[in-house]
This record gives sequence, structure tokens and C-alpha cells, in this order.
Amino acid sequence: MSVILIIILLYIMKDKYAAIVEALKTMNFSLFLLALAVFVVAIGTSGLRMRLIVQAQNIPITVMEALSLTFIGYFFNNFLPTAIGGDFVKGYYISKKSDDKMNSYTAVFIDRAIGLFTMIFMGAIALVFAKKEIIDPSIRNAIFAISACCLLLVVFLTNKTFARKFSILLIFVRPIEERLVRLYNVIHNYKNHTKLMVQSVLISVTSQLCFFATIGLLALSVGSKIDLINILLRMPIVSAMSLLPSINGLGVREGSTVLMFGPLIGKSSAFAVSILWLLILIVISVAGGLIYGLSPQFRVKLKEVEEEAPSSDVI
Repeated sequence: MSVILIIILLYIMKDKYAAIVEALKTMNFSLFLLALAVFVVAIGTSGLRMRLIVQAQNIPITVMEALSLTFIGYFFNNFLPTAIGGDFVKGYYISKKSDDKMNSYTAVFIDRAIGLFTMIFMGAIALVFAKKEIIDPSIRNAIFAISACCLLLVVFLTNKTFARKFSILLIFVRPIEERLVRLYNVIHNYKNHTKLMVQSVLISVTSQLCFFATIGLLALSVGSKIDLINILLRMPIVSAMSLLPSINGLGVREGSTVLMFGPLIGKSSAFAVSILWLLILIVISVAGGLIYGLSPQFRVKLKEVEEEAPSSDVI
């Protein structure tokens, strides 16, 4: 999927190669480094959010372990499906600290969901306050649709009465029905950690604002400007599309970046921004790879991986 999308994107942009190269050649390197630094701050705050969520399951994890696993997740995203494949690796290492593997993987899922939901709902709020004349109808409809799906999922996970209305669907998953019910209960239990969830959302808002600032700085580095409202409105769609089948969102992310920001700053500049964004992800993943290779606690034997594979205890 990644290869196909990249080929399609390169074909679409075939008449703009010169403009793209020129944008990259004249890039403001200082602004690029600042964007990289801001992105690292976004990663750091998301690591702190994950630690908070994991500790709610009474799993001991230090700040350094949480930050290391966050970077390592970016490294493994390069080899696993979609832009969240590295979350399975984080869940695996966290599960080594707990007797209940499902709780470990669930904590990582909740952490990722909070980050994604926060970004989407920030886009929905921006939609309310944005001037109607700057909102593309397709963007508005996409935000409404994604927000509605997220809101429905939140209600489903926090309201058992509402969730029971869908219990009839369990007949299609009889072999794993018990595990699904237990998984739902573990996720639902976070509803009782009100203070923790509020803290997590506030941390997530900070992380997402840093992430949005990264995109704005990358645009400035190639001589373009994207206002905050448009970043808030369009980045949730880019992030949602990055979850489609691909390797680390490759191809999907670049194509959606051109699709969303091309009308604002031109396809050439939008493609240049997507390349710089990919470069930042590569730098971060290399750092994650170094942390993984140099940290003794993350070295495991193949036999140990087979014995503790998530498929044996979690869905």
C-alpha cells in the first residue's frame, strides 16, 4: 500500500519536481531544527502521558522508561503496519513489568486513543470558532464525521447501558467473547480515574499544540505560512488517514498532507513539508533505534518473545 501510494503521489507531482527541489534547497535550516526540537517536546509530553496512564494500572514505570519506550515506538513504526505499529512494542515491554498483559496493552491503547481523540476534538472546537468563509465544506464534513465516530466510541466505552445495545454482535466472536468483555471492562474502568483522565487530556493538548507548531514551522521553513486554525482543522484528517494500511503511514501521510495543505500553500510546498516531516520522523526513529540498541532492559531472547507473545494473552 505504501509503495503504491508513493508511486501515485510521485506521478501526480511529476510536473512539480523542480519547484519541490527548489523549496527544499532554499529551506531555512534554523526553522527546520526548531521544528525538530518542538517535535521532540511533543514526544516528551506524550511520554509523560503514557506513564500516567500506565501507572493507573499499578504498573511501575519511570519517566526515563516512558520516554525511552516512546522513542522506541517511533523506531518500530518503520517495520509495523500503520503509524501506530510501535504501540504493540511498547505494550510488550510494559507487559514485562506486570502479571496482567491485557492491562499493559490496554494502557498503551488508551494512551494512543486519548492523543488521537484530543487532536480530533481540538479540530472540532476550531471548526466552531473558525470563520465560515475559510472552511472548505469537505473539511467541515470530514471533521464532523470523524468527531461523531470518536464521540460514539467514547460513549460506548464509558456507558455500559449504551454498550449493551451492541451485545448482539458478540455472536460473531464467540471464541473470544470472554476476552473481549474483559478488555471492555479494563478500558471502562478508566472512567473511575477522573483526575487522571483530566490530567492526561491536558498533557495531550500540550503535546498536540507542539505537534501543530511543528507543522507550522516546517511550512515557514520552505517560505510558506499556514495559520493555526487551518492546522487545527486539517491535521486531524491527516492523522486519521495515516491509520490506513501502510508502513508507518508512509505514502498515506505524504499524500494526505498534499491533499489537505496543497490548496493553502501550493502542492509543491505541501509536498516539501511532507518530505521534511518524514525526515523528522526518520531522525526520531534513528534516535529510538539507538536507545533500543544501547538499553540492556530492552534486549530479549527470541525464546522469551515467543513465550510472551501478545497473541497468547491479549486480543
